[in-house]
Amino acid sequence: MGNILAIWFHRQRAMFKKMNSKLGHLSLNQLSFLIIILFGLLPLTTFFIIAHDDFYWAQVVASYLLVVLLFILVLVVVIGWFKAKEMANSDVEGFSFVKLSFKKMDKEYFGFDDSDLENLELLTNLLPPKERIVIREVPKNKQSGNLRFLFSFLDHIIEDGIQGLGKESRDSLSRLVQKRFSFDGSEINPNTFASSYSKWSQKTKEGDYDDTRKAIAKAIGFS
Repeated sequence: MGNILAIWFHRQRAMFKKMNSKLGHLSLNQLSFLIIILFGLLPLTTFFIIAHDDFYWAQVVASYLLVVLLFILVLVVVIGWFKAKEMANSDVEGFSFVKLSFKKMDKEYFGFDDSDLENLELLTNLLPPKERIVIREVPKNKQSGNLRFLFSFLDHIIEDGIQGLGKESRDSLSRLVQKRFSFDGSEINPNTFASSYSKWSQKTKEGDYDDTRKAIAKAIGFS
């Protein structure tokens, strides 16, 4: 008896692994739709098939609508809860990002390797990083290895930009930069951050970085 039970559990575990592999390819919307069908509509349909003579069509339709609405409400709350937990663990300091097309991005201009692009995608999707995004000096852009270049880059990819930030927002930006970026593998010096940001913000208003900003926008794929 014990051997039979052990074999049964082993077979179920293998089945769940296969199921998890197949479900992993579904989008969140497709998975939600599948859950509604399997655990909401299918049991309700079975119930009505068994007891079809005891209900009017209006009651059947109302029951289906009620079940679907309840499942949608529960799924929205659950998805929102887990998304909020994901965002809390992602270290983006309350910033949100514009949608980027990584196929259009000129990674050679930024000196990004595949790991950098992967971590940039995680950043813009508000997900925890695997490692820091490395900002390198490369001949193509001539000045990437400095904070002013990074500020101009972030000004393009952060929603509403980063110009004219108040002290609290500047502190949040400083923490974001230190946690998610590095210069050729070296940590960014927090002591020079405030002064570098002020100089960058002022010179950006005066148009000193217009050429660099245009080049960055083109390399990102915005133009």
